[in-house]
Amino acid sequence: MEYDRRSSSPPQYRGEADRRINERRARHNDELTAAVNRLIPRPGPKSFGFLVWWVLGLYALFMAGAPYRPSVEEEQRYAELMNQAVFSEDMRMAEQQLLGAQRALDEVNLWFPSSSQRAMIPERKDRLARARAIFDAETRARNEMISEAKSTVGIWSSYGVDEVRKRFWDAYQWGKDFAKRMTFWDVMFGIGGRRDEEAWVSLMRWVGQIMMNFTVGLGYALFSFCFSLVGMIWEYKTSLASGVAFFVVAMSGATAMVSLFIGGMYGTAVGGVFVLAKQAQNARLE
Repeated sequence: MEYDRRSSSPPQYRGEADRRINERRARHNDELTAAVNRLIPRPGPKSFGFLVWWVLGLYALFMAGAPYRPSVEEEQRYAELMNQAVFSEDMRMAEQQLLGAQRALDEVNLWFPSSSQRAMIPERKDRLARARAIFDAETRARNEMISEAKSTVGIWSSYGVDEVRKRFWDAYQWGKDFAKRMTFWDVMFGIGGRRDEEAWVSLMRWVGQIMMNFTVGLGYALFSFCFSLVGMIWEYKTSLASGVAFFVVAMSGATAMVSLFIGGMYGTAVGGVFVLAKQAQNARLE
């Protein structure tokens, strides 16, 4: 029987075509798998060292207790100094005088003051400057008293450990809130793209922008926590060796947590891209 070109392909041609499609599919899958494998760290001394550092950092952040326990006398001294600093009568009076001087200046420093009000402005500005100088002096005295109280118990005590953890989680939450705000504005104004592009391309663009927002937010949060940590070590009046050790431990825990969040985010994204790319390759081959 003569073969009709308009009918389906002969069995031997269909088998050859299927074999080529399977070969191309296997080759593309191998290429995608190799590309993903290049992103995964290979076992070795560096990877093992990073894993040990990462685990120790998370342990220091979540579970490690304070290595130093202050004595009863040190805790009593700490409580006395903190009470004096928080409930300082001089500080309260300086704050009230500053607020009163500011209100007095606002009463005459208007958009269109009268001649009498204009004449009173210099005197009230001087009064505000004197009140602010007294307030700044009392603030420095209070901060010095708080620093003295903290140095009594030490930065390695539960007071220092709890404070550094609180500072980190505050910075960490700020970084996530910053990323959420940036994502909100991206949604409001749009990221851009062609109207004729495929849906999965638009989805990947949005996912990439969200990941970038969280990377920038948490990176800046880690950077600000680093400076906050330096100021905290200065407040506790720690020695150089002890301060460097505390800085290394605290930054290790903070960096481990940020890397866990960002690494998990990018790992999930890479896995999703791998699945989508594999499905797209198979669909094109079909």
